[in-house]
Amino acid sequence: MRRLVLLSLLLFLSACTLTLEVVYPGHRISGLRTQSTYCTSGNTRVDFAFNLEGRLDRLEFFWLPEGLTPDQARPEERYVLYGLLQAGGVKGWLEVTPSGEVQAASLVAPRGLALKPQGIIVEPLPERRLWLRGYTGGLPGPYVPAANRVYPDSSPYCDPTW
Repeated sequence: MRRLVLLSLLLFLSACTLTLEVVYPGHRISGLRTQSTYCTSGNTRVDFAFNLEGRLDRLEFFWLPEGLTPDQARPEERYVLYGLLQAGGVKGWLEVTPSGEVQAASLVAPRGLALKPQGIIVEPLPERRLWLRGYTGGLPGPYVPAANRVYPDSSPYCDPTW
């Protein structure tokens, strides 16, 4: 009887596992918002703002047609800034072409480098949404979509700034 209880206890303990989770002091991006339009006749500086808790050492931007997710981004729809960014309200802009290429980005502190233009693709211009993904210590955070869509503006006097 004693052996049966001991054997049952051993079987029960062998089915249990111990999970240890190490959490790196990370970050949280919230309240991402952008201006409401972008120009179809030329490049646009799309203004954005978000709140940051913690710190980042890398920030990825994804300028995507509405309905797509960051894993579906074409290379020209992505942009990365490197540099330490501390907590607080962050503001900046992306320079985008009508076809969706991100050519430059700027924040209050770090600067972006211009990408080589990839050429013009003729297609209907979609509504777009900005997505961000921050990194702390090389570890990626979640993808964060902007709260609003950005609509194409084909008027001759397009001025989409905030």
